[in-house]
Amino acid sequence: MAEVGEVVILKSGGPEMVVTYVLRGEDGSREKAAALKGFQEGDVVCEWQHIIAEDKIKTMRETFKAATLKYPNGIALSGGSGGGDDDDDDDW
Repeated sequence: MAEVGEVVILKSGGPEMVVTYVLRGEDGSREKAAALKGFQEGDVVCEWQHIIAEDKIKTMRETFKAATLKYPNGIALSGGSGGGDDDDDDDW
């Protein structure tokens, strides 16, 4: 399971993102709101920087299912919705 402060990327590619929150299946409002959107324990909230122009950067924040993320070294996140299956179906 991911930890706050770790760097992750989407399995499909994209920018490096920092994990800012890991859903723990608790009763808080953040957890309940995430559950209503289909997220489960182990899924993560990430932040990254989006360069809009040379002098303008926007901080982005999004919740992702753990099964869609990996570490920069290629190792898939474990836990979260979708199980620990890191098979991306390109090795058959």
